[in-house]
Amino acid sequence: MSFHAFFFNAIDKIYYRRQNCRRETRFEDLDFDIVRDVVYDPSDGAACRLDVCRLRGTGSLPVIFYIHGGGFEAGDKHCRAALARWFAALGYAVVNVNYGPAPRYRFPAQHVQLCAALGWVQGNAAKYGFDLSRVICGGDSAGAYYAAALACIADNGELQSRLGASPCIKFGAMLLNCGVYDMVKLARSKMIFRLGKYVFRDVTGIPHEEEGTYEWRELLDIPRLVTPRFPQSFVTCSRRDTLCRGQTESLLPALEKSGVPAEVFCATGPSDDHCFSLMWRGASARRNNGLLADFLRRFAAGGKLCGMRKLQ
Repeated sequence: MSFHAFFFNAIDKIYYRRQNCRRETRFEDLDFDIVRDVVYDPSDGAACRLDVCRLRGTGSLPVIFYIHGGGFEAGDKHCRAALARWFAALGYAVVNVNYGPAPRYRFPAQHVQLCAALGWVQGNAAKYGFDLSRVICGGDSAGAYYAAALACIADNGELQSRLGASPCIKFGAMLLNCGVYDMVKLARSKMIFRLGKYVFRDVTGIPHEEEGTYEWRELLDIPRLVTPRFPQSFVTCSRRDTLCRGQTESLLPALEKSGVPAEVFCATGPSDDHCFSLMWRGASARRNNGLLADFLRRFAAGGKLCGMRKLQ
């Protein structure tokens, strides 16, 4: 295992308890119906698995299709188990999905896998009570990249044709948490240990200096793919983000230029680092998660955003 892959795997282990064992996500008075490790693509059952989490005894529910982060090379859906319960407690059916990590899997294998996962959601809507008229796609860090990429692919017939796959479900909203949106900018950044350039190489198979010749160049730059049909979004970011600093600042002008409605919470506290909201503790995490819960309740009730609003 390379050092950078080891680094991202270590982050998962170090922060697992902080993300999944907090009082805020125990929900001891609620009964969850959780189905684990469903294979959504039998051609690669090891990588292509998902969990479904919802409150037991409920009928048709709006859906959150959630994609974990992990530096593109690590991470697992079980690291977002508490978040899935939190979403479910708000009245959603949560599809918590895995995908193939780099460098074993390179772009666009993950995009195709996630399209297959959405096909599974569509094909199993009646069985699991998925209301396909109210679907949110979300993710954190690398997962936010994949979520945003899926929304862009859904609006780009040429990319769908080249991929041989397409998101078959219309997204009503996006949840984007401390994401990567410009892979070239990531590679050139001064991220700790200059990890960005190694991540770029592992997901593409080429050094970032050769990005101009890359076959899937479009997938490296989400802001360039954004159109006015990009779904309304709840965007979380941190000014002190040591892993993805400046990435959300690359995305927001594209959303604003295209007139995409969005609510944006940017944390500024000294301890508000990458994906701070997943730790549940601290003023910024509490504020962001309260605002996110309000966004989710409004979406479930049919609410729509108007314009871009920066939240405090």
